[in-house]
Amino acid sequence: MGVTFIYAGVQHLTDPAYFDPSKPGYIGHLVSGYAVGSPIRGFLLGVVAPNAVAFGYLVAVGESLVGIAILLGFLFRVAAFAGLLLNFTFFLSATWNAFPFYFGSDIVFVMCWVTLLLAGPQAGLSIDGVLATRSRALEWMAPRTVHPAAPIELAQKSEKPIGATLVAIPERTKLYPRQVAEVNRSFDRIKEQFISHEETQTILEFVRAFVLSLGVDRNDAAKILQGLENIMRRNAFEERPK
Repeated sequence: MGVTFIYAGVQHLTDPAYFDPSKPGYIGHLVSGYAVGSPIRGFLLGVVAPNAVAFGYLVAVGESLVGIAILLGFLFRVAAFAGLLLNFTFFLSATWNAFPFYFGSDIVFVMCWVTLLLAGPQAGLSIDGVLATRSRALEWMAPRTVHPAAPIELAQKSEKPIGATLVAIPERTKLYPRQVAEVNRSFDRIKEQFISHEETQTILEFVRAFVLSLGVDRNDAAKILQGLENIMRRNAFEERPK
């Protein structure tokens, strides 16, 4: 989107016919043609056409600035909103009479701008992301990044410790790939040490799927593992011959 808008802006600024009333490609002539059947016909003929050169420069410079801002991630959401307004205006004028409507690219661009406006810039790869980390008042400019906390080992207080090493990260955060492997190893240890019959193994696999695929919190995953260990130890104790 950024490259497309820069290209469009530079093309308009370097096209001599775009600002020359004697040429067929003059912006004023184009606006008059766009007004036919357009829902904003009055605005095009009453406001834009009499000031065609000024509006031509405004559009060309605006397209260039929007494209640059999007590529740099500077005032990203403001630029996305400006691009949305430009393309929606073009949809109501330049491509309004395109049939079928999806032959006009402007309505597609509008949907792309909506997506960028809602998503915002990449926090680590944009000027907005840098500014947002330095000022609380600018946090709206870029989404926050969740940083995992330092690894810690959870002590297993039992007669025969399983010893799963887990990583503590902020509450309600999903599992990371390395921790997924560690949780799997912990389940495998429970399975090897305490479970001897097939039905119980099946139940354990359901619990494993719940922990991993449903994005159970790291703290909750540790609690589930500890609870499973306690249950297995209690069952093993009860099954010992007296």
